Amino acid sequence: DPIRYPPMENGDSMKSAIKQVASGRFGVTMEYLSNAKELQIKMAQGAKPGEGGELPGKKVQGGIAKTRKATAGVGLISPPPHHDIYSIEDLAQLIFDLKNSNPGADVSVKLVSEVGVGVVATGVAKCKADHILIGGADGGTGASKWTGIKYAGAPWELGLAETHQTLVLNGLRGRVTLETDGQLRTGRDVMIAALLGAERFGFATAPLIAMGCIMMRKCHLNTCPVGIATQDPVLRAKFEGMPEHVVNYLMLIAEEVRVLMAKLGFRTMDDLIGCADVLRVDPSVRDSGLNLAPILTPAHMLPDAGKIGQVERRKLNGQEHFMILQPLTDSMLLQDFKMTFRYGEASVSEGRKLTNIDRTVGTLLSHELYKRWGNSLQAGTCHAKLTGTSGQSFGAFALKGVFLELEGDSQDYFGKGLSGGALAVYPPAQSLKAGFVAEDNVIIGNTALLAPLPASASCEAFAVRNSGAWAVVEGTGDHCCEYMTGGRVVVLGPVGMNLAAGMSGGITWIWDPENKLTQDALPSSVQMGKVDPQKAHGAYPTELQDLESLVRAHLEFTGSAVAEGLLKRWPQSLSEFARIFPVDLMKVATELMAAGKPSVFLPIDDYMPQMGSLPKTSTKKPSKSQKSALLNKPATPTSEVDIEDISSIFLKGSRPKKILEEELVQVVRGNRGFMTLDRAELPKRPEEERIEDFLEISAPKDEQTVRTQASRCMDCGTPFCHQSVTTKSGCPLGNLIPEWNQLVTQNRWHEAFKRLMKTNNFPEFTGRVCPAPCEGACVLAIIDDAVAIKSVELSIIDKAYEMGWMRPFPPQTRTGRKVAIVGSGPAGLAAADQLNKMGHSVTVYERADRIGGLMMYGVPNMKTDKVDVVQRRVEIMRQEGVNFVCGHAGNIGNHGDSLGMAPSAQQLQDDNDAVLLSVGATVGRDMQSVPGREFQGVHMAMDYLTLNTKALLDGGKVGKGWRQWWGTGNNDPTAPKPIDANGKVVVVIGGGDTGNDCIGTAVRHGAKRVINLELMPQSPEQRAGGNPWPHWPLIMRTDYGHQEAKLLNGDGDCREFSVSTKAFVGDENGNLTGIRLVSVRWDNVNGQMRMVEIPGSEKVIPADLVFLALGFTGPEHPLGEAFGVELDKVGNYRALYQNVEADFRTANPKVFAAGDCRRGQSLVVWAIREGRDAAAAVHRFITFGDTLSATAALAAEAQKPQFSSAL
Repeated sequence: DPIRYPPMENGDSMKSAIKQVASGRFGVTMEYLSNAKELQIKMAQGAKPGEGGELPGKKVQGGIAKTRKATAGVGLISPPPHHDIYSIEDLAQLIFDLKNSNPGADVSVKLVSEVGVGVVATGVAKCKADHILIGGADGGTGASKWTGIKYAGAPWELGLAETHQTLVLNGLRGRVTLETDGQLRTGRDVMIAALLGAERFGFATAPLIAMGCIMMRKCHLNTCPVGIATQDPVLRAKFEGMPEHVVNYLMLIAEEVRVLMAKLGFRTMDDLIGCADVLRVDPSVRDSGLNLAPILTPAHMLPDAGKIGQVERRKLNGQEHFMILQPLTDSMLLQDFKMTFRYGEASVSEGRKLTNIDRTVGTLLSHELYKRWGNSLQAGTCHAKLTGTSGQSFGAFALKGVFLELEGDSQDYFGKGLSGGALAVYPPAQSLKAGFVAEDNVIIGNTALLAPLPASASCEAFAVRNSGAWAVVEGTGDHCCEYMTGGRVVVLGPVGMNLAAGMSGGITWIWDPENKLTQDALPSSVQMGKVDPQKAHGAYPTELQDLESLVRAHLEFTGSAVAEGLLKRWPQSLSEFARIFPVDLMKVATELMAAGKPSVFLPIDDYMPQMGSLPKTSTKKPSKSQKSALLNKPATPTSEVDIEDISSIFLKGSRPKKILEEELVQVVRGNRGFMTLDRAELPKRPEEERIEDFLEISAPKDEQTVRTQASRCMDCGTPFCHQSVTTKSGCPLGNLIPEWNQLVTQNRWHEAFKRLMKTNNFPEFTGRVCPAPCEGACVLAIIDDAVAIKSVELSIIDKAYEMGWMRPFPPQTRTGRKVAIVGSGPAGLAAADQLNKMGHSVTVYERADRIGGLMMYGVPNMKTDKVDVVQRRVEIMRQEGVNFVCGHAGNIGNHGDSLGMAPSAQQLQDDNDAVLLSVGATVGRDMQSVPGREFQGVHMAMDYLTLNTKALLDGGKVGKGWRQWWGTGNNDPTAPKPIDANGKVVVVIGGGDTGNDCIGTAVRHGAKRVINLELMPQSPEQRAGGNPWPHWPLIMRTDYGHQEAKLLNGDGDCREFSVSTKAFVGDENGNLTGIRLVSVRWDNVNGQMRMVEIPGSEKVIPADLVFLALGFTGPEHPLGEAFGVELDKVGNYRALYQNVEADFRTANPKVFAAGDCRRGQSLVVWAIREGRDAAAAVHRFITFGDTLSATAALAAEAQKPQFSSAL
């Protein structure tokens, strides 16, 4: 973008030092080329060699359209890089063109790492390239296809080693700089590249990540959430990267390189380049059959090194360009136009005769004019009248103000990259007198007008990749207007095959008096129609005037007999013209006209020289400041809205949460829901209403709101929400979240339900009680509120029950194998469900009187209804064939009761093919060391919640009036009574879900006041620096219990942070009366947080009931001992974590462990994941036998060094 070219006030520059050229790349102008330090010819890309690309119209907006000289809203199609280069000579010509366009810039050629690239690189060096880049197969842009990234190209090490060796053998290594790229990330990579021969090293992915890129891989959709690969001003405002981030990263790379150099004994980088003899083969692959000797042999030690030229390991001399550039025709033209250079006066040069060795005429002239005057010269200011036969690239990159008139003929690449200049070529007068018929002969070569920009030309040309030139030709061969994106082309004669292939912009008129041209011969992306002499096209009001202007200019510049004949019959002859109009361009032009905006069809007047009336006025020599202003004229801003102020337009909370169907369709089509819509969770009933009962806190759902929320999903290329990158991020179940979000948005609920059930056995559980780590890892959460994934999930499963989709599906066949599962929490139920679907006979043993474990008694009824949710799902499993045993009969391993109804551990093993222990982590963390713990009124939180839920279920009433029936259905006089918080001051020690559930339960009991004490300091409102995305955000949250407690605390928060319990205070009767507290602070001591009591901060607060919600230490050990299960260092059941077949196996061959009893306290989603994976392990064992000894694997694991999880 030209707006980046001027130097900044502090001397820095925003312009890119390296500028690429590929197939007449969009926007390659003299201005672009002159503002480069290196011009890189992109012959191919390592990650997708031989592939082209497409930029969809929705992304061609603002700065993209302006920079690429394209029409906003019209897509751009790119052929494979340099499809116009078929030989090494063609490449040599392009190198020569670029050296003329900017003599001060080095010319680089990017090649792909592949077998034989060394020979190609040798040819490139002989073509006078200054720099060669070998691109590896790894890497690639986020818009690349997986097939290109994963399965194309070769590693950079292979191509680099071959290139370096071949250049040394041919005596050319000292002329060129050698570079490589392709996922270089570390100092070790740099060292290997240097030892194989590289002097420069390309980094892209890693610096992008340092700036904030999250590798979402949707760069082509213009939805980058971190503001990098996007032109959307709203998203660009989200960019938080800083140059220092990249600098720090590269400094670390340099430091590692310096350390490795010292270890190898090298003092400078120059010393180590090409010294591959210090590399060694990894011992692990020495016997693999790979022969790496050809790569590791230093080039200067090869037998033929030195037979041609000198043995050089790096660039020493450089290429010799002066002898080629010095005698150019342009050097003489510079003298002819010295008055223009000094004063800007119009000048004419006549009499220069060209031969076919005069290549790239006008390019060096244009470069020097740009350096002096920028783009400010009027059309035709420098008018060169030339004769003879020009070489290739006549008028390449000719600047506005340059008019080259050639009486003769020209070769290939006529008008390549025309940058506002004007060209005219016509046969010599004597040839015409001798009977030469111009329209029946060819006077220019192939690939003419390759990607020119706004300019004018009159010649026989193809206009391949034309981006804005107005051209008139008298017949063309094949591929006319191929990949054309702008300009106007008039063909006054026949055309060949492949007309308008890939054409997405501009207008082409074909003189077709015999009506031979038909729509069938053209691609579907363009529309053909006849020109109406009485009426212009509806999307192009000035069509008739522009067509006439071009034909008249052609007559004026060339004396064309064909043009003269047409104009004599004008306007009747207009009906003989066929118009080729790209469909997308027509649509955009029509929309702009309807909106009253400026037309996309701009006039050519500023670029058309006026024959016979060239400007004669002169201007004074510009001052230094005026010259700077001319060269660095500010470009039009890419957006009407300042990025600094853009965030105020889309403020959180001010956007809609629900939109109608018509709006929803538009949002989905533009993939902008995440920008234009607010987060909306499922509603809850008002606090005043819900504290009167134990009904679920959720309010009725609105499907349209849920669909609106699902439309906020960004269509991430690499979704983090459904993958658990670490144990602290993403969904452990791998739920197909983006897929069912899209289906819900499209109102395809049944398909969304089927996607959901592929990975989650109990979405009715997770949708209610899971804290949603998926939302913490949501890509949108980087810049905005995350998608309410949990709400969408719950809506899908509730819809499935409502519609009758969720019903029993018993397995059709049984395997005859039996599995016993001890424990009916989420892990046990998930394993039972999976094993039953596999056809095994499953029996679940539960010591409680109802199935469900944590979901039945650990989670209160107002979060998950026990009858309508838990028992409903258990009943479906029962109908599918799962056998459930509860109460005394299910109390495995405990024979202390007098009933003795449950089988022993040994009996269970004898009667089943395998046993799975999924009893959870039920031993709560206590405060036995705190004085006064024995006072009546101090309870474990889980006892309080369990007894309350049991009392509700026994009474059979959870709505208003629940207290009347609370606990009345239990006739066991020995059963513990529920704990009633009515009228009492309740203190909950500990946070998390359990603490919050205690708060909500106490409020419903009618507590006088509820206080929540937490040892840790209050979490920040936003992520802290040490809590990066996509890990679970450790931020301040207010859950349903905290909201309800405000009703008792005068609208104040019930939580008190950074306090430690010193003692429980009681009366002489042993009843609790209060708690002695002390405030603490947390100091960082040698990288560890240490708790320090604050002197004088002790206080006593009243308390009638205290509930300890401090988490869990592990499972109960007697059960494990009964089954011969060993314990790990923290007291969990020891089972493998090696991602091998023996995972989940304990030291007892037939016994497996899963869930919190194996991994420690965790989330319900992890429990379900454990159950599913354990079921797969059990299935392998009972189906295929003991293929891997768990005892041996556990023993091997014990021998491994133990590392901290932080490492």
